[in-house]
Amino acid sequence: MKQLTATIITALFCAACGTSPQNDSRALVLSDTKIIKITHDTPHPIRADNARIIGMDEMLDRVKSIDYIKLDSSDPIGTINKMIVTNDKIFIMDAHVAQRIFVFDKTGKLLFRIKNKGRGPKEYLSVADMQVDTIRNEILVNDALARSYLYFSADDGAFLRREKGVANCYLAHIDSLYINYQIPGQDFNDDENWAILVSNKDSVLYKGFAPTPLQDNNFAVNSFTYDYDGTLLYTPVYSDTVYQFTTASVVKPEYVICQKKSVWRRYDEKLSPQEVNKLIKENNYTKYCGKFLDGENYASFEIAHKWDKYITPRPYFWDKRTDIVFAWDTANVDEDAIVHEIIRQPIAVYGDTFFGTCSPQIPEEYRKNLNPKIKSLLECSDESDNPIVVAYTLK
Repeated sequence: MKQLTATIITALFCAACGTSPQNDSRALVLSDTKIIKITHDTPHPIRADNARIIGMDEMLDRVKSIDYIKLDSSDPIGTINKMIVTNDKIFIMDAHVAQRIFVFDKTGKLLFRIKNKGRGPKEYLSVADMQVDTIRNEILVNDALARSYLYFSADDGAFLRREKGVANCYLAHIDSLYINYQIPGQDFNDDENWAILVSNKDSVLYKGFAPTPLQDNNFAVNSFTYDYDGTLLYTPVYSDTVYQFTTASVVKPEYVICQKKSVWRRYDEKLSPQEVNKLIKENNYTKYCGKFLDGENYASFEIAHKWDKYITPRPYFWDKRTDIVFAWDTANVDEDAIVHEIIRQPIAVYGDTFFGTCSPQIPEEYRKNLNPKIKSLLECSDESDNPIVVAYTLK
């Protein structure tokens, strides 16, 4: 989740003071742009409100297989902002610290990096988002600051081409068109406000998802994911509905994340993120976090709950075969439990395998009963090493 304050927006994207958007060369004219069609399909309810809450022991009982991948540490990753896993590679984006993309094979060997930061024609000012096209074998890098889309080879990271774009936070694509996720004001047009702009390079073709009062603030979540069949999914901020793009201009409501007391009930109120957090902490509201990881037999998502004085995301798993939902309570851990395996909240999925990361530094007292593979990886790891990727498949 990414919080964008008015100060950051002004620094990165806003027009000069006193200049109206109509006179600003960056302002997009959207008055004649077609609106994305949202069909009236009934979404499948995912009953998170009836989820069975389980602890670590029961979670491990549901794991069919598990593997650990120690990532090459020859080039340190600062933060993992996004992970994409394909048949033979792991793509990791560090947008803020290293500001590059790391590509590993499934053994953890570093194959190459994309580190073209600069102002040249083959370089980027920022790495705001990435997508991987396994059909064309390309990596799409979103340079939001330069309003550009850069393509690199997924084989070796070689630069392929650069295209003009529009200002956005996050990016996906369908065929040759771009799905741009925006925050209010990013199009420099004060007359209209849309969360999604579909463009052919820098020409806007469609607009959609006008924010409700609850959404109309400086808040954004990178909720672009792809379902098991490779179709784009999108969840508007705070919404409980996962939409599927059937084409670049038509979406349908695919799933609805049912909760007992969802923040989305207040969609018609203009609430700040701080006020939303207060609802969760003081009134027991919950919030679907927006990233839907769709596997073959299971899907995973997170819901933010109150925990003690904090707000913590809880992972949920939906078994598509039985329609049963279970919630993994990661906040309450039995310190006396004998731990044999390490699994973490998923941040990526491929097929029916979920991927998370764990620190290379686990206290010695917790290691003695661990699986021999993860134990040996920890013993040869330093504090400064890159994370260990945990890959697990559910029964």
